Amino acid sequence: MARSLPLLMLVVVGLLPAPLVLSAIPSSTISKIGRYAVRAEQTRKIRKFLTEHAGDVLGFILGIFPSSGGKKGDDKQGSAAATTAGLYMFNLSIGTSAPQIVTGILDIGLNFIWAQCAPCDPCLALPAPTFQPNMSATFSTLPCASQTCQSALNQTCGAAVDDTCGYLIDYGDGTNTTGYLANDTFVFGPSAAPGVVFGCSDASAGDFSGASGAFGFGRGNLSLVTQLQVPWFSYLLAPDDYDGDSGLQFGDGAAPRSKRSHSTPLLQSSMYPDLYYVKLIGIQVSGQELTGIPAGTFDLRADGSGGVFLSTTIPATYLEQAAYEVVKQAFRSGIPSEPVNGSAVGLDLCYMKQSLDEIKIPTLTLVFDGTNAAMELKEENYFFTDSSTGLECLSILPFQGVSLLGNLLQMDTTMTYDIYGGQLIFDTALAPPPHLMVSVMAAVQLAAWALLLF
Repeated sequence: MARSLPLLMLVVVGLLPAPLVLSAIPSSTISKIGRYAVRAEQTRKIRKFLTEHAGDVLGFILGIFPSSGGKKGDDKQGSAAATTAGLYMFNLSIGTSAPQIVTGILDIGLNFIWAQCAPCDPCLALPAPTFQPNMSATFSTLPCASQTCQSALNQTCGAAVDDTCGYLIDYGDGTNTTGYLANDTFVFGPSAAPGVVFGCSDASAGDFSGASGAFGFGRGNLSLVTQLQVPWFSYLLAPDDYDGDSGLQFGDGAAPRSKRSHSTPLLQSSMYPDLYYVKLIGIQVSGQELTGIPAGTFDLRADGSGGVFLSTTIPATYLEQAAYEVVKQAFRSGIPSEPVNGSAVGLDLCYMKQSLDEIKIPTLTLVFDGTNAAMELKEENYFFTDSSTGLECLSILPFQGVSLLGNLLQMDTTMTYDIYGGQLIFDTALAPPPHLMVSVMAAVQLAAWALLLF
């Protein structure tokens, strides 16, 4: 099987020059995609990410935000810390005859689906499962000359009739995967979605923490939610010290049922249209508005730069430098203890945990555009405790050019994405305590997928 050289993986994940030709997913499938379970991750993986990459996260984010703006000629695409952060992972069944389980990373910033396929060389380390294409009667590769391949990659094809549509994803730090585009049936319990386009990776390197793929939930045409045409999806990420489960929902079942929910418009960047942006209009510490943040700091500009987007793969939150300095000073002023060096965990404002035992940490509230759209955070959303060092640190860091709300900040909040309505709905009141969450999720039939958090 011949393959054209991978071209512009960046184009695959978001900057599509023409509509993709994708088969329609039956509406009966969409209505039956329901609720699935998630377990909490281990703190050590968050510490590993922060220690190794907090200082050079610019390199990861520039994988999403290249200096060229994603124009043709880029040869890499990054999905930001896919190998080192605390990752949320789920099992997805692919193929017919005997559907095979593939474990993939949940990534709301990715417009792509990929899974390790056999034969592979090199392959990801066990326990990462490998999809066997020859065991599925509905599996087929996408020819390089196909309209879907050309719409996604605009690839130069070879002369061979069986020339496939190649791709490359480079996550940085020596972690990468390469393969070819294919399609197959994705199975959700009793329902099946035929013709889902995904990447069949036959060579991968790096540590994906047991995952054998990634499932993008971004806004682009090749993401899982776009191909399934689901109007809603939601997730609840449990704190890392919970013994209970988190949840993920698709379709109409993900629609918010509480009138107490807060909502804010989802914005879209003309430069990076696959990401979910929100308009952050203010930050409060201990109930006081931080007036020192310059006006327009968080604005998404007309050229698509700036703004604030969300990530499920990066644990820390990154704020524009000017805003970060104001936030940092507010916490320093509100905590009557002397900061210590936090380089051991890769964070900036740190204290010895024992020095904070009798101190009330200032509260943090993010105020978004919308009516009563304030997200009142818990201490664990913005202060990270590392038991191995005894450090307790502000899990917010400075950045230039864009702001990012990481998965620590989103923990214990139901985050609902109204894709068609263009709204983010969030509600901390719906987050059940750990002992209730276990009993709720125990009743769920995990016929299709079970989200696993490491």
